[in-house]
Amino acid sequence: MELWCFKCQEGIQVEGTKGLAFHLRQFHAIESSGEMLICGQDGCMQTFSLLNSFLRHIKLQHIGVEKRIEEDEEDSNQQNEQMDHDNHEESSDDEVGPHVVPAEHLYLDNFDHDTLKQLALSLLMKLRSTASVPYSSVQEVMNRTREMFGSTLSALEHEMLRVMQAHGVNTDANDVRDLCYKFSTYQNPFSGIETLKQQSEYMVEKLLLVKPHEIPLGVRFDQAVCRKTGQILQKAVTDTFQYVHILDVLRMVLSPAIQRTIAAETMSPAGYIQGYQDGQQFQQLGFLRDHPLALRFQLYYDDVEVVNPLGSKTGVHKLGLFYYSIQNLPRCLNSSMNSVHLLAVCHSSDLKKFGFTPILRPFIEEMRQLESDDGAVLELRGEEVLIHGTLVSFSADSAAAHELLGFMSPSANKLCRLCDATREQIQHDFLESNFDMRDVEDHDACAEVAEARRQGDPLSGIRTSCSLNNLRSFHCVTNFNLDIMHDLLEGVCPYEVKLLLHTFTRTERLITCDELNQRIKAFHYSSNDRKNKPSAILPDRIRNLVDHKIGQKAAQMWCLVRMLPLLIGDRIPVGNKHFDLLLLLLRCMDIIYAPVTTHAQTAYLKYLILDHHQLFKQLYPQYRMINKHHHMIHYPTCIQMAGPLTTMQCLKYEMKHGFCKRVASVNCNFKNISKSVACKHQILQCAALANGEVRTAFECKAGSLVVVQSLEGGETAAESLGLNLDEEIFIATHVVLYGTDYKTNMYLVTDVNGGEPQFGKICSIIVAQPSVDSVHFLVKLCSNNGFNTHYHGYRVALPQDPMFTMKGLSSLVDHLPLTGLRSYEQASPVYLCPRYSILKTE
Repeated sequence: MELWCFKCQEGIQVEGTKGLAFHLRQFHAIESSGEMLICGQDGCMQTFSLLNSFLRHIKLQHIGVEKRIEEDEEDSNQQNEQMDHDNHEESSDDEVGPHVVPAEHLYLDNFDHDTLKQLALSLLMKLRSTASVPYSSVQEVMNRTREMFGSTLSALEHEMLRVMQAHGVNTDANDVRDLCYKFSTYQNPFSGIETLKQQSEYMVEKLLLVKPHEIPLGVRFDQAVCRKTGQILQKAVTDTFQYVHILDVLRMVLSPAIQRTIAAETMSPAGYIQGYQDGQQFQQLGFLRDHPLALRFQLYYDDVEVVNPLGSKTGVHKLGLFYYSIQNLPRCLNSSMNSVHLLAVCHSSDLKKFGFTPILRPFIEEMRQLESDDGAVLELRGEEVLIHGTLVSFSADSAAAHELLGFMSPSANKLCRLCDATREQIQHDFLESNFDMRDVEDHDACAEVAEARRQGDPLSGIRTSCSLNNLRSFHCVTNFNLDIMHDLLEGVCPYEVKLLLHTFTRTERLITCDELNQRIKAFHYSSNDRKNKPSAILPDRIRNLVDHKIGQKAAQMWCLVRMLPLLIGDRIPVGNKHFDLLLLLLRCMDIIYAPVTTHAQTAYLKYLILDHHQLFKQLYPQYRMINKHHHMIHYPTCIQMAGPLTTMQCLKYEMKHGFCKRVASVNCNFKNISKSVACKHQILQCAALANGEVRTAFECKAGSLVVVQSLEGGETAAESLGLNLDEEIFIATHVVLYGTDYKTNMYLVTDVNGGEPQFGKICSIIVAQPSVDSVHFLVKLCSNNGFNTHYHGYRVALPQDPMFTMKGLSSLVDHLPLTGLRSYEQASPVYLCPRYSILKTE
């Protein structure tokens, strides 16, 4: 039987799907999971992540049940005829095909103990990288598997010898003895990788695993019970933290494909800002001018509670987590969790005791080596490559940022890291020009004064100096990184939405809380928002205006604030000042969250924020502006200096915290929880990057072969792709490109005319080859009937005489697909609500 191999890009002769599985294992080293599998049979482009699902699909969809039954019956009849007519010629010479050695035979001939060892290590690596599986369970699985292998192979060996003896075979022959020896060696598939140390060494050698290093901080005395006497004694315990060397991680991460991607990074056209390389700070740093291809690192720090926050151990096992990412990678790769690398893990109590300097010392040493003119020479895949790099950004929430960068608490009178604003000034000054920006020289002078005082200097808002200031391209007062997730989604948005809902439900009584929750529950959210749809808002939360909480996570808050005009817009009169405050905030967020912006837009953003803050004080004079309101006035400068704020937000880093919390809750052993978290994370990262890819570029979830002529707009598809109308092509109903889902009936931004985006509805997704460049969207163009400010969405409609066009991913103005939404007004049109303002770069 001939089946298509997506690796060989040709048909191969195998004995069914079992033979195809053997072929993939032997010749392409593909195991049961971890690599994307492409069907390829009869032009099918569907993809799978599990080998069993891949083989089942081929059996059911391409081989067919009836065909397999007929083949089995035919094989059985031929065998019976051969036995009954030994002396009769069964077939003519032209029916005899060439002799083909089945792939599974080749695989079994080359199968040895090393192959078995690799399969066993793959199993152990999968288990050890899973947060919900403790090491004790991994050991138990290994023991039970070893027992199962030993018992099964011993029984098979005994049965084989019995059958041989029954047929008169000499069991003392050398071939038989060699076969028995193989049975005995295969009984323990974990031979040589039985201990954690052996497994780690094997993964370091074969898979470039980067192990964390334990670095001592100091010594403390703890109580211990003497086993002999039972007395309580004082015992010296070394405080340590776990550090993962950056240069070792780069050896694992910088595959040839990643190096080519970094080298291909370019600046945006004049006037546009898409990344750090388009900001003014990139042009001002002499190091980056001399080494434009240098790696740009972004550091992150946060404290994480890994036990029950309401339990008795709260704070005891709290961890300080340091991550970093490489800004040079494009947004489609940097948004992946695999692009976030662990730097260090320590106890938060050790940070308070020893400070940040000893924790950051090895990081600073490595950064200095990368920042030097000589750089660092790394051996990457057998070749020596010169690497330069520097720290350009630090991300954290306000409390962590002030602590690490050496500022006083955010509750201090001097509350801002970028300017000298006081708590009273931020209540009435809403322009950045009203404040004096912090200066490097003045800051360093004030830091010396602050260090001489125990509690810092309240006049400058500085507590101590920052060790990161010793780096070549970084200083805490030029770190134009204010986190929009904490400022907006966990600060300004819940604060203002709570006040608005209190006004609408209790003061003006335009809608009830129960009706609002019913609408939140029943609303048809887009595919991208469905997993983050808001939770019900309790009436007690709206009634209580003492705090700013509304019971939503950051992602839920982003969804709620964007969908709120559609949820309650029909009940709010046009021109309502409180609703206008929400619309002003959304207009600000459209620019703040935009992946592409211009210098003109940042200037416009400054006055939008001014209007928003003034309206807030006009409507709610009794409520104070919070720190995060003040941070907003610095956003235009931050974008102009360091690029779009979305590339620096903490959201993707905080998503990593869930893994650490699961490891701690499953381990239930806190003797050295920082080491447990670091080791498990590094194995997970090694498994994720084993194939040299940060993120899977192409996945096809479902589809089938369709004749071009039967497609709506098939003539356009045939003309664009050079196809015949009677030709069959693969039409997918769901593809995933760089982590983004695309489905039929979604909308795409096809163009921008006169500043207005133009939309099209996906009719078909044509997949010619299993790659991103071979995916084409057959789009039905829509008419844009204008932006409705009250519902904060574009009204679109399909014309009676449809027009079609073909779009590839690279030709789209914006990669994020949209879903048609409707408000609760009568005969509501279809609204498209982009997450941000859309610009087309020239």
